[in-house]
Amino acid sequence: MSEHKVTLWPSGEILEITGDDSLLAQLKKAGKKIKSGCGGCATCSDCVVIVKSGEMNLSPQTFEELRLLGNVFHITKERLSCQTRITGDVTLDISAHEKAAASGSASKSAPGRGQKSTKTIIKKRDDIVRAEIESKEKSQEKPSGDWYRHWENEGDDANKPKRLGGNKRVKPFTFNDNDE
Repeated sequence: MSEHKVTLWPSGEILEITGDDSLLAQLKKAGKKIKSGCGGCATCSDCVVIVKSGEMNLSPQTFEELRLLGNVFHITKERLSCQTRITGDVTLDISAHEKAAASGSASKSAPGRGQKSTKTIIKKRDDIVRAEIESKEKSQEKPSGDWYRHWENEGDDANKPKRLGGNKRVKPFTFNDNDE
């Protein structure tokens, strides 16, 4: 296949890339650090690049890319580099990847796009047993008020039919001239 020019924005660096492999593979061959958590399977959205110009020179979006990013390319101009092939000259913004590589924030311990931060809490067995006992004691306490287990009361209210207040007409709203 013939070679195409890829201009990297904002540096203005020009790369000669063929359309044989995905854009992610071609950029990595050229020595650019592009983050990709899924290895090119279109499941992580880490390899997103922004298309500045030449969007007609890119392959159509694949089903996997549409499922992950949606069909708002005309607004965001974002494409997954692992699913994109080049058919002509384009200008791409990979500055987010360059910033991440320069600052070292691409470490695996920090949560990235689409990842949740997890924190492990270690409790001792004694703490767990104590919490279970406190929970059982609290559930057995009778709360104050007449509402607690009101259906078991054998008093005067037990034989009365319950009035639930249904089937009532709504009262019309009245407005007085004195109210303002």
